[in-house]
Amino acid sequence: MHRLLIGKTCSIGFSVAFTACIAALAALAWLPAGAVTRTALGGHAEHFVAWLGTAIVMGLACPGRPRPATQAVLLIVYAAVLEAGQLQASGRHASLHDFAFSAAGVATGVLGLCLVRVRLAAALPFVARRRDGAVRS
Repeated sequence: MHRLLIGKTCSIGFSVAFTACIAALAALAWLPAGAVTRTALGGHAEHFVAWLGTAIVMGLACPGRPRPATQAVLLIVYAAVLEAGQLQASGRHASLHDFAFSAAGVATGVLGLCLVRVRLAAALPFVARRRDGAVRS
């Protein structure tokens, strides 16, 4: 019984984290340029890291549904929408380079999470998992 409660809590926690990531990305993309504090990493690295983290959190929040390739496409389309929306934000500009780094972050996050899952499945063959990621008893 406790496994079911822990699994449900993690799923809810990751879902909340994923929703927060989506909202934060929209806010950071469309706020006026003066309202956003930049890091020492630079814009391209910020895009890459933000979308890498979002892709990983989405993969953990929605294991197996939709498929990882579909998750990547959905996040890349969302990145394109946010980047295009910067044309309307004051002091902001849309950049193909920023979008490319965002898409690369998504692809890296999804592929990395898939590789970790494959390695874990190979390392723990005795654990039977359902398609939704829950452990069978």
